[in-house]
Amino acid sequence: MDAGARTDIGPPPPFMATGPAVGFGAWAAGGGGWGPPGAGDAAAREAAVRHALDRGVTFFDTAPSYGNGASEMLLGRVLGGRRDAVTIATKVGPRDDPQASVEASLGRLRTEYVDLLQLHEALDGWESQLEALAHLQAAGKARAIGLSNATHLQIRRARELAPIATYQGAYNLFDRDVEERELPLCRTLGLGFLAYRPLASGLLTGKYAAPPVFGPGDHRRGIYWFQGAEFERRWRVIGQLGALAEREGLTLAGLAVAWVYSQPGVTVVLVGARSAEQVDENLAGARLLTPATRAAIDRLVGEAFRPARATAEGRAQAVSWGERERFIVERLDGRTRYEQIAAEWTARGQQPMITAQIRVLVDRLRDRGLVAQD
Repeated sequence: MDAGARTDIGPPPPFMATGPAVGFGAWAAGGGGWGPPGAGDAAAREAAVRHALDRGVTFFDTAPSYGNGASEMLLGRVLGGRRDAVTIATKVGPRDDPQASVEASLGRLRTEYVDLLQLHEALDGWESQLEALAHLQAAGKARAIGLSNATHLQIRRARELAPIATYQGAYNLFDRDVEERELPLCRTLGLGFLAYRPLASGLLTGKYAAPPVFGPGDHRRGIYWFQGAEFERRWRVIGQLGALAEREGLTLAGLAVAWVYSQPGVTVVLVGARSAEQVDENLAGARLLTPATRAAIDRLVGEAFRPARATAEGRAQAVSWGERERFIVERLDGRTRYEQIAAEWTARGQQPMITAQIRVLVDRLRDRGLVAQD
């Protein structure tokens, strides 16, 4: 253990004692990476943050990379007068100098400390980055530290190095990799789990009836579920979810937020908004769904994403492919969920695998007649 790491991490941060909660994910509000700004867009985004604050939202998550600092500056303007009433979380990039990054963030946020400082991604050398965050916590720059976008193996290692309090990972009713390892581990270790992307980058709002064409600079251009067979699968489910949402008195977005909110171990559901109306829609999801409703959602998703089975020809051809591809094809038996396959590979300690990579490969194999659907 690093000499500067505290072994007694004390009581949990306040936001962990009151969960679950819906928090404000401030990437989209930063204005960068979400398409070109429209007329009045900046004012609407600021109004969204102010409205969230007025509606009782107390957790705000940002990062220096969100709008190249614009997200942090926005939160600094809006939250400055209510600093003691809110929890502010920001991040340090995997290649950034932690000290310089935090000092710049504090300046933009107009605060002397952040409540939660997270390592944005666990890339090569992440251990030393995390230890630097622990030193910054000891220096009073952060009340708690956490990890984001890591594997369960890295979370376990992180707990040995520093007093991490939280883990932040992607989680929505379509994308469930964290259910295999990370979310159960957080429950076991007593870590807060911060769920980002609960609306699948906007897909679960239901506003995209056809694959959208995003402009240059929009990060969604590269997300695979806005394209091809994956979009079609998800859109079929979204069409069926509409009736469930109506029965629950929610919009589709509200239902999607409520699904994540209802999952055991979730501490904060981080939802973005660029208008006051979107804030209201998101906050309607701050409710626990009944077990029957959750089961109905899970059943619809499960039916749409039934695992494929590799054909004899597919298995024969895979013998000469790379190790990762062979690993996947060997486990395509029509029963094993792709999340399980990805988690099994990742548990070996090699380059991590996520379900998205398996789905893309399976779609390609299906086009070649190398997998079948039972």
